[in-house]
Amino acid sequence: MQRVMESIFDIGYLIFAISMGIFLIRRSQDRIGRKYGLMALILGLGDAFHLIPRVYALNTRGLEYNAKILGFGKAVTSISMTIFYLILYSIFKDYYGEENKKLDRTMYGLAGLRIVLSLLPQNRWLDYKQPLNFAIYRNIPFLLMGLIIIYLFYRKADLNDIFKPVYRAVF
Repeated sequence: MQRVMESIFDIGYLIFAISMGIFLIRRSQDRIGRKYGLMALILGLGDAFHLIPRVYALNTRGLEYNAKILGFGKAVTSISMTIFYLILYSIFKDYYGEENKKLDRTMYGLAGLRIVLSLLPQNRWLDYKQPLNFAIYRNIPFLLMGLIIIYLFYRKADLNDIFKPVYRAVF
């Protein structure tokens, strides 16, 4: 049952995310709307490196037998999600006209640290069982990026207002 339902969900999600990204890039009237589309596209394409091998593994010999391709996909997804956060931060800056060099250095520094940590061999991406400690280490900068973004939008945003470019592109 997991094999069938998870496969359907994963494929549906990828089709939706990639299609929405392309749609928003093509239909958006402004730079912020196109950035939303780019975020969706990066999310879908990055997750495809993990989810397509997962669907394959679930429907063939299993996850353990396909550990190398699944691990490679998780590494790509780790980096693509970091880029996703940087684009969301860029949307915040564009939308609110914020310029803060210290915050820029912080966000790009955290992103760089996460990418470096994600590329270290200690992650053992290609092994079936990966060390939990490195999953925690590489996610600390990611967590900090997410908390900063949440704080920035919370401090400034009326959520109905921030998503207007997406509404305009879709409706």
